[in-house]
Amino acid sequence: MQVTAEKTKPGEVELKIEIDADQVNQTVEEVYQEYSRITEVPGFRKGKAPRYLVERYVSPESVKRRAIEKMIPKAYAEALKQKDIQPFGEPDFEIVQFEKEQPFIFKASVPLPPVVELGEYKGIEVERKTTKITDEDVEAYLEQLQQSRATAEKVENRGIAKGDLVVANIASAEEGKELGEPRRCLIEVGSNLPDFDENILGMEVGQRRVFTAQYPESYPDKDLAGKTAQFDVTIESIREPKVPELNDDFAKSVSEFQTLDELKEDIRKKLFEATEAEREREVEDKIIEEIISRSKIEFPEVMVEHEVYHDLEDLQEYLGKRGMTFEIYLKQLGMSKDQFLEDCREAARNRIKKGLVLGEIAEKENITVSEEEVNAEIDRLISKSGAPKEAVEAYVDARGGRSRLANSLLTRKIMDFLKSVSVIKHIESDEDNT
Repeated sequence: MQVTAEKTKPGEVELKIEIDADQVNQTVEEVYQEYSRITEVPGFRKGKAPRYLVERYVSPESVKRRAIEKMIPKAYAEALKQKDIQPFGEPDFEIVQFEKEQPFIFKASVPLPPVVELGEYKGIEVERKTTKITDEDVEAYLEQLQQSRATAEKVENRGIAKGDLVVANIASAEEGKELGEPRRCLIEVGSNLPDFDENILGMEVGQRRVFTAQYPESYPDKDLAGKTAQFDVTIESIREPKVPELNDDFAKSVSEFQTLDELKEDIRKKLFEATEAEREREVEDKIIEEIISRSKIEFPEVMVEHEVYHDLEDLQEYLGKRGMTFEIYLKQLGMSKDQFLEDCREAARNRIKKGLVLGEIAEKENITVSEEEVNAEIDRLISKSGAPKEAVEAYVDARGGRSRLANSLLTRKIMDFLKSVSVIKHIESDEDNT
């Protein structure tokens, strides 16, 4: 048997395996003997008919398939041993040649274990923006909080105005198609198609209006962008949002604080903490990106597909809980399935590179997480949450168990180490922090 190995792409080797004609002929003969034991040939007991008669009752394609099934596993195993290859996963096979009295040739694309050659990971210089929370940041957050506490009061004796919350029965169809069944919808006037909002302004409860509206060219759903649709709208109710006044009573209603100034100070503190955490993540991302750029990292594409498979599983579960289909989700994103999957693959590749690099650094620097540290983290979660120990432990188990928690702690220790051996330059930031 002849075997050649060629590295066709990172993390994968292609084996070209050739089995000599004599071995092929012997295998084919064995296959015919197998078929003779299960094939009814008139005048002969099973297993006793000569091959030339068995050939009349068995299709050549069946013999070919069975011969290939018999030859590939053994030849592939011998080829791996011959070339001293430890596969990372299952190979993809391709038949190159199977002809009478000729060698059998096939290829095996073999995924290889990931390989990391670390570049220099100490002394990396990165910039870190300082955190500056302005009065405008606090006021913007306070306004969001104020809007979230708004009530909707029923409107009497006037038509629809911008900002109103409207319950309406709406039927729609693309231009040239028949209107579908009406659906009861809650809409906020001012957040829909501009043409749609313009047409319903001034409508009153019980009023019906049929009109056309055009989707903007920039509409996320490319199938609808630039097209015209017909709408049949009947107004059921109109409510006007009423936001509460910003005063001490408001502060008491949304928090444990007694005054608005105390609430503002708490908002400032929380914005500072959240922004500081974001700045730390930015620094960590820059350090990892730089280490990856300095390193040589190879891994098989099967790792990427494995990650994407689990990402899609999680997404389907998330969408299912919200009664949404994958197709509708793609339309909301304004993406095709191929575009979405390619984005998933790119994100998976980045996660894999990060994981491989961090794992290599942990091994090189002997960074580990002990059982005591895992227990301490669980105790910290119990203390922080105030929940019973049994409930917290059940929560940890539900999210992947202690091993997942240990991996999270290990990542944190590695990142803390990398930041300690990096040169972090603090710079002023003129950007808004919210």
